[in-house]
Amino acid sequence: MIKSCYILNGNNIMKNIDHDKTKENFKYFILITIMPIIGIIVIFSYAFLHLQKDLEFIIDEIRGLSTIKEVQNTVFNLQRARGLTCIQEPSTNLLQELELTKEKISKNLVSLREGISAHNKNDFLKSELLNFTDSINKSTLVFASFDYFSKLIEEFMSYSNRISYGCNLILDPKMDSYVMIENVVYLLPRLIEYNGQIRAIAASTKDGELTEYQKEYFAIQLNKIEEVLKKLEFNLDMLYKTDQNIDIKEHHLKMRKAQKAIIEFTKINLLGTGSVALEPDGIFDLITKNINLIIALYDANVIYLEKSLNNRLNETKEVSNYVILAGVLSILFIGYINGIFYCKNRKYIKNIQKLTITDSMSSLYNRRHFDKVFEDNLKIQSRTKQPLVFIILDIDFFKQYNDTYGHQAGDIVIKIVAKNLRASLKRAGDMAFRLGGEEFGILCIGMSHSEALSFANSIKERIENEKVKHEKNQVSDYLTISMGVIVIEPDTLHNVNEIYRCADKALYMAKENGRNQVVIYNDKNFI
Repeated sequence: MIKSCYILNGNNIMKNIDHDKTKENFKYFILITIMPIIGIIVIFSYAFLHLQKDLEFIIDEIRGLSTIKEVQNTVFNLQRARGLTCIQEPSTNLLQELELTKEKISKNLVSLREGISAHNKNDFLKSELLNFTDSINKSTLVFASFDYFSKLIEEFMSYSNRISYGCNLILDPKMDSYVMIENVVYLLPRLIEYNGQIRAIAASTKDGELTEYQKEYFAIQLNKIEEVLKKLEFNLDMLYKTDQNIDIKEHHLKMRKAQKAIIEFTKINLLGTGSVALEPDGIFDLITKNINLIIALYDANVIYLEKSLNNRLNETKEVSNYVILAGVLSILFIGYINGIFYCKNRKYIKNIQKLTITDSMSSLYNRRHFDKVFEDNLKIQSRTKQPLVFIILDIDFFKQYNDTYGHQAGDIVIKIVAKNLRASLKRAGDMAFRLGGEEFGILCIGMSHSEALSFANSIKERIENEKVKHEKNQVSDYLTISMGVIVIEPDTLHNVNEIYRCADKALYMAKENGRNQVVIYNDKNFI
């Protein structure tokens, strides 16, 4: 049992020695694999983080647009309430409509407050807008004047503009989105407000009479409307060059007609020399009808912008997933390719190493490898403290065999001897070598003298039992071998040349004693 442990231990040490180069190759493989993988991780991480920033940017835009949309819905209802409040003697229906509008404003404020609370950015603006909405909610708006409503509307539109900056909308890099953002945040709200002011002032007339101040106010609003229309037309023309959005075009055409109708009504009926023919509620309904068409264009712009931002959000998410997938696949590909290269290279190196340590004719280890392994076995012996056996053998009368049967037959004999040596080695760590010509060697660890002698005799008998005819053999009719054996006990001999010389002496004695026999060298005595 102890002997078996020694053999296994020696074999493990041998494997550790043999694996040194393999470990070095594996370290190189790890290096050439890890370096490009680190590069890929850096590149794809940078791309992924950049996409994550884009995602955050677009999400902020979508949240900002949602808040602006709610702000503007509140403004539209405030504009309507302002117009209804300005009517001097409203009918019962108009009073009911005013109450409904105020209820809508209250709902708008609640919804707006909820939307603002969900925002995580710009706490100062968030707090300011919440306080502003609370202040409106507490007021009844019952006796609110034109100026009060206009101030509220102006404040809300100012907040809308600030939200567009705070939520990156105004910084959007895409031209079509930027155009739509300008329409939604500034141009269309301004256009609706200018028309709403005309509606409120016109509806406040009594007996169809207008003051010069009111007429001058209408003229100013018309000039503002003309300026906004030019910018709006320019923006929409730019949009149509990149995207032929039919829905926006239809609302755009209706808005043109509605705005034209308001302008004509203002010039003819409000800026004319005569009194206004329509009643205040009739003026309100007429202008409101056309304002609603402008609001419809606003809604179409918002829908387009929401769709565009959501599409970009989904595309960016998809690209992020592709980046992750591409990164993982790239890493796996590099690992796979390098793994294949490593395995093939390792196999190639092993084949080369095998060729450098193997005798081509016998397929046994060659003399070069023997010299290295002998040194290694002595190191193993110094660690394990177990006997080392070296056997040297020679084919009897091999020269005469070659002369009689030819060199080709001699080569066959070499192979037969090698085959039997390999077949005799049953234990891990036992090795056979062709030392040159007809000379062979065997190294074993962990055998006693008697075991070594028995092992050598079994090999000798095996070869003779091959019944290879040898007419010139003086000791047998068949091919035979002579063997010299030395058992090196721990801490006795450490010099390779000395050990080899002793084994060679034993072989010489085997030949001198008549060949076809085994001689063991022990303590300088021959057995």
